[in-house]
Amino acid sequence: MIRIILVRHGQTAWNVGADGGERFRGRTDMPLNDTGVAQALALAQRLAQEPITAVYSSPLQRAYKTAEIIAQPHQLPVQVLEGLSSMDYGDWQGRPIAEVAETSPELYRLWKEEPHKFRFPNGEGLNDLSARAMSALNSILRQHNDGETVLVVTHQVVTRTLICTMLELGIARYWHVGQDVCCLNVFEHENGVFTAVQVNDTCHLNAPPRHARGTRLLLVRHGQTAWNVGASNGEHFRGRIDLPLNEVGLAQAQAIADRLAAEPITAIYSSPLQRALQTAQPISERLGVPVQPHPGLLDINYGAWQGLTPAEVAQRWPELHRQWLEEPEKLYLPNGESFDIVRERALAAVHDICARHPQETVLLTAHQVVNKVLVCAMLGLSNAYYWRVRQDNACLNVFTCQDGRFNAVLINDTCHLRPATS
Repeated sequence: MIRIILVRHGQTAWNVGADGGERFRGRTDMPLNDTGVAQALALAQRLAQEPITAVYSSPLQRAYKTAEIIAQPHQLPVQVLEGLSSMDYGDWQGRPIAEVAETSPELYRLWKEEPHKFRFPNGEGLNDLSARAMSALNSILRQHNDGETVLVVTHQVVTRTLICTMLELGIARYWHVGQDVCCLNVFEHENGVFTAVQVNDTCHLNAPPRHARGTRLLLVRHGQTAWNVGASNGEHFRGRIDLPLNEVGLAQAQAIADRLAAEPITAIYSSPLQRALQTAQPISERLGVPVQPHPGLLDINYGAWQGLTPAEVAQRWPELHRQWLEEPEKLYLPNGESFDIVRERALAAVHDICARHPQETVLLTAHQVVNKVLVCAMLGLSNAYYWRVRQDNACLNVFTCQDGRFNAVLINDTCHLRPATS
């Protein structure tokens, strides 16, 4: 397995609307501004202990400088790949976005609503960009071995396109994946398959919460229990067994409460199982917002597998266990549920909650299986992608919901669990 750390460059003057409003940057070779340099330094500090073996960058200076700053503690050279360069915006390059929206309203609408069908006048389209960026990424992967970590620094349009391509979302969902300035994404690559470990993590920047239109969903997986860490003779299928958090899990619940203390949370919903309720309790007490149990967030019913270890299941039901690992979308657990059933009830719960809380920020605490099928659903992926989205204990996901459509702001962020000195 090769680990890919995919980074968007730090801020430039044109990212923040200086000199006539935010512009289409593309191949215009803008430098980082002072904030952008500070952002790169913050990310360099965060990644200083990562075992990075190589650093790759777009040739444009805003990406190269970001990569150079991050590479410095590792004493690694920055290798430039043309395929990682930003979009060729053609006739729109350098123009204020507001000006383009006013003078070319139909083309701008197509870019915003059907990006997969759009080509910039005298420039590129996202399919062109996807082909060259993936070619560059594959050339990187061919040069590295299992166990290595590579850093790739590029641009918003490139990181979004790469994420859509790696996860097989389709370029049509380009606008559904958030990529903030100097954000961190982590993917794992093994046997030709990419797995999303983290998406759009910016906690190294200590930025205040951002608010978009629609309901803002903070989706949290519960903290650790004894059966999450292999205690009592190995990890078990937990499901409806009502396990409490262990000491680590209780500390994780406090950490997530600290992380979310500045969020304007107006409602908290939880699975009725105590490990999820205990995870929600500290932030509930801090904000004075009650926890409302919701049956739609209940963990999967593992049926006959409940309470057994993976090894026991593999011995008793070898074909079903293979299906669990290789074709989870086809699995129906003996005397239990399927992922389709979990997805249907959990997604119904989310739509119900969004309808109750328009334009509000809501916290949901649930379980690994529930979170994974929800993240897949909100990204527009089938349950076949269950294993390609990570959900660690006490992780934070952020999605927005507007008119029944979801946008991913953050996936599987656990930076609140890191030691303060890291």
